[in-house]
Amino acid sequence: MLRFLVVWSVAMFRLFSKSRRIVYKWILAAFLFVMALGMVITLTPLGGGDTTQMQANVLASVDGANITTQDLRQGIDSRLRNTPLAYQSQLVPRIAQGVLDQMVIDRAMIKQARKLGIEITQQELLQALQGIPGLYDNGKFIGMDAYENQLGAQGLTVGQFEAQLRQQLLFDKVRNVITDGVVVTPAEVHEEFVKRNAKAKIEYVVFDPSQFLKSVQVTPAALDAFFKKSPERYKAPQQRRVRYVLIDADRVRAEVKVDEAALRQYYGQHLSDYRVPDRAKVAHILFKTTGKNPAEVSTIEKTAQDVLAQVKSGADFGDLAKQHSEDTSAQSGGEIGWIVRKQTVKEFDDAAFSMKPGEVRLVKTIYGVHIIKVEDKQSAHLQSLDEVKDAIRAELEKQKLAAAEESLADRFEREVKAKKDFQAAARELGLEARETPLFKYNQSIPDFGNSEAFQSLAFQLPQGDVGQPISVPKGLAVIQAAEVVPEHVPTLDEVRARVEQDYRAEQSRVLASEKAKQFAAAARSGDFKKIAKTQHLDVKESKDFTRQDSVSETIPASAVAAAFTLAPGQTSDVAAAGTNSVVFHVLSHTPPNEADFAAQQGQIAEDLLGRKREVAFEIYQQNLKQWLLQSKELKMNDAAMKQFLASYAR
Repeated sequence: MLRFLVVWSVAMFRLFSKSRRIVYKWILAAFLFVMALGMVITLTPLGGGDTTQMQANVLASVDGANITTQDLRQGIDSRLRNTPLAYQSQLVPRIAQGVLDQMVIDRAMIKQARKLGIEITQQELLQALQGIPGLYDNGKFIGMDAYENQLGAQGLTVGQFEAQLRQQLLFDKVRNVITDGVVVTPAEVHEEFVKRNAKAKIEYVVFDPSQFLKSVQVTPAALDAFFKKSPERYKAPQQRRVRYVLIDADRVRAEVKVDEAALRQYYGQHLSDYRVPDRAKVAHILFKTTGKNPAEVSTIEKTAQDVLAQVKSGADFGDLAKQHSEDTSAQSGGEIGWIVRKQTVKEFDDAAFSMKPGEVRLVKTIYGVHIIKVEDKQSAHLQSLDEVKDAIRAELEKQKLAAAEESLADRFEREVKAKKDFQAAARELGLEARETPLFKYNQSIPDFGNSEAFQSLAFQLPQGDVGQPISVPKGLAVIQAAEVVPEHVPTLDEVRARVEQDYRAEQSRVLASEKAKQFAAAARSGDFKKIAKTQHLDVKESKDFTRQDSVSETIPASAVAAAFTLAPGQTSDVAAAGTNSVVFHVLSHTPPNEADFAAQQGQIAEDLLGRKREVAFEIYQQNLKQWLLQSKELKMNDAAMKQFLASYAR
């Protein structure tokens, strides 16, 4: 059924290519029909399909495209990239199924995009890249080296990143097709206008638990029962004590020498690094045309021509850039600096490298209309050894220092393992053996700060073992797990003060809530203020507020939401406002000013449409997996998934 509907949708798309919105509405109608079937399918238990032909390392197959255990590991690694290593193995069983489900949905979305003839062009990918902060500085590409370094820090190659971006752009297009027929009615817009702008006014009493602390009775039996109810709450985390030596640059600096022969050799081996390509120093004035209609573009081009005429008549280019340019370089008089070929978009690049120094020209690109000024140009050449000698010396010293540090650290590691004595090995090599106090994971330690490498290794080593050298802020370190105190639940006596504090806090909230319930019951059958006065309670009155407004710093909008459903004169149930309890009495309702509707309806309609489209797409994704299972286009290898999860449980 799904295959038929998608193929039918493609045919309709081609037939009515001049009326895409009509086609999208037909596609949406088909989608809603399949979604209705999906609701039935979802209520019917479905297995993973026939898995007898699936290999042991294949977790799922979407129309013949396999998702393997290696694919899932990569997906999990990406999800946990910023999670400390010590916690990752604990999280894998919790997130693995969700990651696999998303991978299934992603592959299914790619499949649907192909069937609908949806693709991402190279120009669309380029435009998306140009919109990413950090890749373009003042409209100028930062260069491949910087681009690769930025991605490398995130564990990605350029190819991987651009493939992910292309896939996301593809999904956005599919989303637009699926949700294009979603609409909002004038009645829905007006209803939302009323919700956003209607106001209420209340009087209220706050019951603060801190006012009931003195009334809490603490007995040994009550404290013991409270502790036994949730002992895991007081679990003491694993702690470690570590022996270590630090090896920094100062320790090995005397061993590092860089002579002239080494400088010449490095220079000769890295000549390509010192070749300066053709480059041009440019400035520009940008008049943006993105999102403008033809009439507006024509006006912008005329303005650009007028400014160009002023430049050619001798007006200061920098002053005109500050006055007219819509680029971030405007503040610096339009200065971009030196660029090399293919560093900017093609039209800009072609113009800059065909112009002479001092020449000014008008150029159109995807960004808009530019007035480009070439200030200087340099032909490709090779820098001499004398020009780069200092930089080479610094690089070689850095490399030799790092090598000397690694050599000493490796020697120390071998010495420790041979002597079985950390401190004796340190003395043998003239190093200082130090020791940390007991510390918890992620606790900052002098000499290491918040080093992730140190924390991870320290909590992975078995007691007594020595780890391989690791890089830390102060250089290299070799560490030994000197003591391991396992995670454990302490006795009540060990944490009595903390348990008593928690018990008093909980019981004070209970007392505050009970007092609030008693007051609310009395206030519903009498005068709110009078009853509050007889109970010595402080009544406060709010200003008019909307559904989005907080009544005070301690009473959020969610606590008084019922003020808009209760009638004036009615008293609320007890509402939670953080740890406080609140009871309120509705004084009045104020309807919105209809004169404001015209100014707000556009934004409200846009917000509602976005919300409804998001819901429609979420439902589509939720049911997509079930549709594919029903049509046998998706097979799930439950046995392989259980084995995968079991490997992390051991």
